[in-house]
Amino acid sequence: MERYELMNKALMPVDMLVGSGVDVLKRHGLYDPMKDKLANAMKTVLRMQFDAQYKLEVLGEENIPATGGCLIASNHRSWLDAQILAAAPKRRLYFVAKADFKEWPMLRRLIDLTDSIYVSRGGDSKALDEIAQAVTNGKAVVIFPEGTIPGEEDIPRWEAEDDTGLLRGHSGVVRVALATGAPIIPVGLSGTGRAFPPEAYPRMEQFPLPKPTPITVNFGKPITFKRPAKDPTREDLAKMTKKVMLAISGLMDHSREFEPITVPIQRKTEPSSLPRYAYTRSPSKKAGKAPVGVLVLHGFTSDVHCVDALVKPLDAADLPYRFPILRGHGTKYQDMEGVTAADWYEDAENALLDLYKEVDKVIVVGLSMGGLVSLELAARHRDKVAGVGLVAAALRFADPMAFMTPMIAKFIKFWPSPKAYNDESLAEKENRNYPKFATSAFASLWDYSQRMTNMLSFVKAPIVILQSRKDQVVNPQAAKIIHDKVSSKDKTLVWFERSGHEMLLDLEAPLATETVMTFVKRIAGSL
Repeated sequence: MERYELMNKALMPVDMLVGSGVDVLKRHGLYDPMKDKLANAMKTVLRMQFDAQYKLEVLGEENIPATGGCLIASNHRSWLDAQILAAAPKRRLYFVAKADFKEWPMLRRLIDLTDSIYVSRGGDSKALDEIAQAVTNGKAVVIFPEGTIPGEEDIPRWEAEDDTGLLRGHSGVVRVALATGAPIIPVGLSGTGRAFPPEAYPRMEQFPLPKPTPITVNFGKPITFKRPAKDPTREDLAKMTKKVMLAISGLMDHSREFEPITVPIQRKTEPSSLPRYAYTRSPSKKAGKAPVGVLVLHGFTSDVHCVDALVKPLDAADLPYRFPILRGHGTKYQDMEGVTAADWYEDAENALLDLYKEVDKVIVVGLSMGGLVSLELAARHRDKVAGVGLVAAALRFADPMAFMTPMIAKFIKFWPSPKAYNDESLAEKENRNYPKFATSAFASLWDYSQRMTNMLSFVKAPIVILQSRKDQVVNPQAAKIIHDKVSSKDKTLVWFERSGHEMLLDLEAPLATETVMTFVKRIAGSL
C-alpha cells in the first residue's frame, strides 16, 4: 500500500463525519444555498494564506473575460496548482478532476463544494460534453492539458517535450473550445512544483517539506479557434493543442521548476565517450541494424567475469551486445576512491547509446549495482529499453549497518569486500572481484539505492527479477520491493534457494543464466 493510501485510510473517519454533516444539510435544503458562500470564504482564506506563505504574484488577470464561458489551460506541477488557481483571480474558476478522486476522503468533499467536473482517464466523451455545457452556461473552467503531474505517478519529468518542457497536451481543451467557440486562456504557474512537489505529496518521499518559495500565476492572451466546416482530423487537433502548450510554456519560468530546465531541452542522443568494454558484438554488416541488442552490467567491486557467463549464449542467439567496464572497476580497488553512482550511470548510458546506434531496441541486464543502473536506464530511456533483467539488484543491503557508510567513509577509506559465494570451492575458482572497496564509493551506492527506490514506478518495460533467499550482500526483500513498485505489466520474480550473491557463478549458476536467457529470447522474439 502506498503512503498516500495509508493517509487516505486515516482520513476516512473524518471524511465520514463531514459527509454525515453534508447529508443533514442536504435533507434540510441548506447545503446548496450555502455552497457559494462556503466556496467564496474558502477562496478568501486561501488567498490570504498564499500571499503570506508564497508571496503570490498574479500577472495578466485582465486577460480573463469578466463574464461568459471560457477555458483556463494551465501547466500542472503540484497539488497546490488547483488551490493557487482557485485563489488567484477575482473571477471564480471551476475545475476538472479525475474520476479516481471520488474515492479520496476529504478531497472529494472539496471537489463537490466547488462544483468540479469528474473526468475518467483514457478519454471521456460524456465528461467533455459536461465541460462544454458548463462553458456554454458561462463558467470559466480550468483544464490541465498535461493530464497529470510529471513525477507523480508513472510519468517522469523527463517525458516532457523538448520544445515546451511540458508533457504532451491532451486535445480535450481544444475540442471543448471548438464545440463552444469559447476562448482558451493559457496560464503558466511558476514555483508550485518547487514549493510542494509530488515528492512531498502524494509520493510522500521528501521530508521535511520544502521551504516556502515564491509562486507566480501568469495569465496569457486568449487563444480562439474557429469552428471548422468539417470535423478536425487528429493532426489538426494535435497542431492546435501544440499551440496552446507552447503558449503555456512561454508564460512559465522553467528555472523555478523542482528540477530546473532550459527550454528547448537538449537531449543526449550520442555517447559523450565510450567506456572500456570487456566484450562487444555488433550485427553482421550484411544484416544492417538489428532488431534488438543486449547491454550487460556488472556489480559493485566486480570483475566483468561475474556476468560473462552470458557471452556464449548471447553469441549462440546471434544477438549484438556490450559488456562495459564501469568506472573504478577492472583495475585495482584503490581506483574506486572518488567514483560515484553518477559515473557508473554515465558509462552505462554511453554504452546504451553506442549499442542503440546498431539496434532498434536494447534489453538491459544488470547484476547487483548494475541492476540499479539498469533500472535507471529503463526509466530514463523508455523509448529504447525493451526489457530489463535484474540479478540480485542492490536496492537493499543485508548488512543492517550499511546506512552508516557515509559517516564511516570520513574516517576509513577502504573496507573488506563481503562474502559473495555460498560454495567456497567456487569462490576460490571463480572470484576475481576486488578484495576491498572504497567506502566513499559504497556511500554513493547506498545513496543511489535510496534514490532508485523512488524511481521504480517510472519503469514500464517487461522485467524479470532473479533473487536468492541466501544472498549475503543484498537483502532478498529488495526483489519484492522492485516487483511491487515497478509499473511494468509484464513482470516476473524468480526465487533461488541456494546461491550466494554472485548468482551467475555460484551454486545455481546454470539455472540463473538459463532464466536470464529465456527472458532475453522471449523479449527479442516479440520485437
